[in-house]
Amino acid sequence: MRKTVDVNVTGIHSRPGEPTEKITTSSNGIYQDMEDGRRLVEYDEEQDAGNGVVRVHNKVYISSDGKSMEIFRGGETENRLAFGEEMEYDTQYNTPYGSMTMKVVTKSFDFNTSHQEDDMKVIAEYALEMEGQVLSDSMIIIEVKKAEAR
Repeated sequence: MRKTVDVNVTGIHSRPGEPTEKITTSSNGIYQDMEDGRRLVEYDEEQDAGNGVVRVHNKVYISSDGKSMEIFRGGETENRLAFGEEMEYDTQYNTPYGSMTMKVVTKSFDFNTSHQEDDMKVIAEYALEMEGQVLSDSMIIIEVKKAEAR
């Protein structure tokens, strides 16, 4: 069954020589229990790209055991990210300007649900690397709550 949910995403990125960046987005989304036991959260977000707003469609799949997640991002930038305890994942980061190979190295992963299955929180701490160099130490927090009546 598909349910309407509120999705709040916080990304915190620390890059060498730069101040820590915190980006928070909120949007409506869809939550669905998949037949294979995974949970799907699907939502759209808008990001400031410096020369305009970029729309990104996100699909977040949380494993049936709650120990890993995959994020598929589509739109003007496309990529697939995977997180899980002590997981390393190579990905192609596709932008309008070209493609880059990057590695996601998960440092910690935590998934919690409340007594109401509609409410959940995922926290992943990770490093983003390119050619063996750490580009950023990051954290993503995804909070999903039953949609408020509007």
